[in-house]
Amino acid sequence: MNYTIVVKTLFGLEDVLVKELEDLGVKEIKVLRRAVEFSGNLELIYKCNLYLRTALSVLVKIGEGRVQNENQLYKFIKSVEWSDYFDLHKTIAISAVSVSNFMTHSLFLEQKTKDAVVDYFREKFGERPDVDIKNPDIKISIFINDETCLLYLDSSGMALYFRGFNKEIGEASINECLASGIIKLSGWNAIDDFLDPMCGSGTFLTEAYMISRNMPAGIRREQFAFMNWKDFDFDLWKSVVKKAKDGIVESKANIYGYDINPDAVSLAKNNLYKLDRANSVKIIAADFFESKALSDSGVIISNPPYGTRIRLDDAKSFYKRIGDKLKFDYQGYTAWIISSDLAAIKFIGMKPERKIPLFNGQLECRLNKYSIYSGSRRNR
Repeated sequence: MNYTIVVKTLFGLEDVLVKELEDLGVKEIKVLRRAVEFSGNLELIYKCNLYLRTALSVLVKIGEGRVQNENQLYKFIKSVEWSDYFDLHKTIAISAVSVSNFMTHSLFLEQKTKDAVVDYFREKFGERPDVDIKNPDIKISIFINDETCLLYLDSSGMALYFRGFNKEIGEASINECLASGIIKLSGWNAIDDFLDPMCGSGTFLTEAYMISRNMPAGIRREQFAFMNWKDFDFDLWKSVVKKAKDGIVESKANIYGYDINPDAVSLAKNNLYKLDRANSVKIIAADFFESKALSDSGVIISNPPYGTRIRLDDAKSFYKRIGDKLKFDYQGYTAWIISSDLAAIKFIGMKPERKIPLFNGQLECRLNKYSIYSGSRRNR
């Protein structure tokens, strides 16, 4: 059986997600805003949850109806045979998004949807499922566009940027999906040297290490929402996971991280240890501005302080120092810098080859690419 599948992602990563899906063999992918849509079977749903690095969640469409008011929404939701998808002992949570002129209050729509699902079970079985908004077994999503209501089951459950190895985050950590997306946008070949010179809790390092080993993003996760569905095929899932594990290889890349804060270094090392006790990532307590390149070439990816959660006394001078360091001591490297301080990043002092708009949470950012040639020394 084929399903309509919608995979949600972050703004600016839609094309990266398309490439990931094409690598899984998916064809005829429709690009939406912060999402893509395609058709696929149960095995593909499992693979999307396991493999996709830039996905936030994998939604499976189970219904579509025409609604003009809350009562019509209630009737439409209640008409669904919910017991075909899960039993009443599973906890539920509802999320609603509406761009309708008729219904604009998301919380009220969620309440009406919950009421309809609960009433369906109560009338059919004399009992009702409980609601758990923090950690539900079943996540139901509705999207209302004008008079059309699209109904989905969220097959992921907890957002997919939770990789499953109990990663601890630092003071200004970057989202794992965004970090992976940036690495993918950089074109890093998983062989060349990789450096995050201000690594914090090590998100770029963990994502780069997983990429270098062909380790699926969700391989450490033990729980996905589809495991609570009535049609969960344990043997199929076990087969998908086995094939994924068989595809993991040894890393061929030298992956490095620096941070001036010893606590951040300890946190990053601990996170890499949780991911893989035998990992080969080298994390050093060091000031990037006092560092030297460890090889003739490589890729630098950095999320330097924006001055939002980590205070900068003089952001423009700080970014100028980054640019000077790159030009003088990292010739032969390609640097990708993401920042929400769109004024300060200009003081890096090199013309970016690419400028890609992204969002880090609610912060509008730019991801800039700088190729550092030997001729940069003339800029001293």
